[in-house]
Amino acid sequence: MENASFFINSTSVNLTMKPTAPTENRTLDYPVVIVLCIVLGLGSIFGTSGNTLVVSSIIKFENLRAIPDLFIFSLSISDLLVSALYQPLKAYRIAHLSDDSTVMKFVISISAFLGYVALIASITNMLGVTVERLMSIRFPLKYGLLVTKTRAVVTLICIWVFSIAYGGIWSEDLAPATYLSSYFVAVLLGTILIYVYIFVVASRLEQSVIHVQNTSTREQRTGFRRERKAAKTIAVILGVAIVCWVPLLVVPRAIASYVHNTTYFTIFTLLQVLSVCNSSINPYIYCVRSRRYYEAFVKLLGLHNLVKVQAIVAPTCTPPDQVSRTRDVTDIVQLETHDIAL
Repeated sequence: MENASFFINSTSVNLTMKPTAPTENRTLDYPVVIVLCIVLGLGSIFGTSGNTLVVSSIIKFENLRAIPDLFIFSLSISDLLVSALYQPLKAYRIAHLSDDSTVMKFVISISAFLGYVALIASITNMLGVTVERLMSIRFPLKYGLLVTKTRAVVTLICIWVFSIAYGGIWSEDLAPATYLSSYFVAVLLGTILIYVYIFVVASRLEQSVIHVQNTSTREQRTGFRRERKAAKTIAVILGVAIVCWVPLLVVPRAIASYVHNTTYFTIFTLLQVLSVCNSSINPYIYCVRSRRYYEAFVKLLGLHNLVKVQAIVAPTCTPPDQVSRTRDVTDIVQLETHDIAL
């Protein structure tokens, strides 16, 4: 169909979307423009706020400087680039699709570079933290020797050098965009496969806990619970990434031969906005899944007094028949406080 070339040039997980279809085909209905700009605006506000809290927490609090936190810091930086810079630029671009001025070309160029860098850094950081969790679960006794802060920092530096270099290459069309698509799919599939393996190992650990529950120490049970919580956290982060990104990978290819250019452009833009919203969601996953980050956010926002008030009004006595359950809850709270999971 007439949109074949448009499909080829715009479905390669292109965060920047620079299709070569005629300008008249790259239009959006006014209500769609309003909705997309509102979504991008809200995503930018909440994403910038959340990722800034994550970055600030890791910088300020020493208990948030474990090796997994370094990867979270790097991932939050890439998410901050998307939410603070790319999303506003994208909203401006959507609101001025017919603008072909020099300023708009500069905006497109900058947003292209930021988009590619953030995309590569985000997906690679996710793979990195998944591998780190795999090492923690699969080789717990050798973890301290295999995974060190120095190696983690070197890995993160390499990730960002790679992201910036190839972001510049792809943003200037010096390499086929299909290479980026292939890289994205390969890394995403690799992350999923690693997580499946982590889930299998975690399930085996859980079975071990059941078999040795009467003889295992409290530290052993806590360790098993920690790894299980880490696996669940990775599942949430990976699941959100899949929900946000897979539609952009699948739907355009599925509809390319059946819809007109204008309809295709509208659907593609909607899915593209959905994909970048992933960067606005991640920081709140950390807050929900990790008590350490929750407490850090509370302190940074000055809400610790409110939390204390809630603790005061909580029940202060426990019936005798609930003592065992209280101990279990205490174990869980202590686990979350010292949790090094995501």
